[in-house]
Amino acid sequence: MYKTRIYYQDTDAGGVVYFGNYLRFFEKSWFEHLLSLGISLPDWERAGTFLMVKSVRLDLKEKLHYGDEIDVCTSVVGMKNAQFSMRHEVLKEGRIVVEGETLMVCVDGSGKLKRIPAEFKKRLAASS
Repeated sequence: MYKTRIYYQDTDAGGVVYFGNYLRFFEKSWFEHLLSLGISLPDWERAGTFLMVKSVRLDLKEKLHYGDEIDVCTSVVGMKNAQFSMRHEVLKEGRIVVEGETLMVCVDGSGKLKRIPAEFKKRLAASS
């Protein structure tokens, strides 16, 4: 789980979170989630395995405002040969206010699709 608060930089002129910033919250959460599984992306990148976001779904259920405290929870919900999906929930005071999903693909250093390495896949599977 990634905990943060909504800062002025996260909001639009109306004082609510600009929709694109939810993707930043998702990224921070999934990075921390992978670390909790023993997956260090900088280490995997040095070894030639990279992740790219292929698609994103975002469902805003309630507005968040400057100063709100939030928790962002991420989990792995699906996996195939070269891709996996992560579900994200943004909670305010225990209520789900935003839901989303990212489809991640595994690529090599030139951006070519590649299978998820066995050890990486094993760690992902342990969390789903």
